Amino acid sequence: MNNGYMVYLLRILAAQGALASVYTDPEDPEGFSAGFVEAVDGQHTLMCDLTPWGQIDGWRVRRNQDVIQVLSGEEYEQRLAMLMAYHGQHHRFFFTDAPAEDTDLLLSVLLECRARREIVSIIIGDDMITGRVTEANGLRLKLRVLDFFGREAEEETITLREIEILEIDTQEERMYAVLEELERQRMTLLPGGAEKESGAPSGEEPEEP
Repeated sequence: MNNGYMVYLLRILAAQGALASVYTDPEDPEGFSAGFVEAVDGQHTLMCDLTPWGQIDGWRVRRNQDVIQVLSGEEYEQRLAMLMAYHGQHHRFFFTDAPAEDTDLLLSVLLECRARREIVSIIIGDDMITGRVTEANGLRLKLRVLDFFGREAEEETITLREIEILEIDTQEERMYAVLEELERQRMTLLPGGAEKESGAPSGEEPEEP
């Protein structure tokens, strides 16, 4: 399918709110993502993804140029709908108000993530970078990276056109949120943590008001 027709098809699915399976890997015909198409512009598609068990797995923004096939209404999507009903799951929307068709979708999502302080993951080739968006414009973004244990590390600049997939609130980002909370608890329990919070030097009692 050509890219223009693919965008047209994705927009129809977004308008219908229908479950769809999106294929992006020509080397893996069994590899696909299924969920609800929420928004589409000329370059990107935002989807609310589902696990194979019919549970919500956050949102992903993908490049339209990577989409090689889209299916909807097939047995797999029908089974997902049954599993969603069983789990009491419903289509979750990323945006409160749907962005206009002429809006830069990827940038809009990034700016919203920055405003919400969402943890995001960016996939470029075989690399995944996880952190929080600190700045974003039409060309690039700055990401405050989280390290392996969920601690804030360096800030990295990423060109938007390099991004293959942007993930928000998937299992990966939820794991980092847990790690971040565990690190906060650890710092609170460290010896001397109470003194640091009170502003008194270590080993000294805070002055009486």
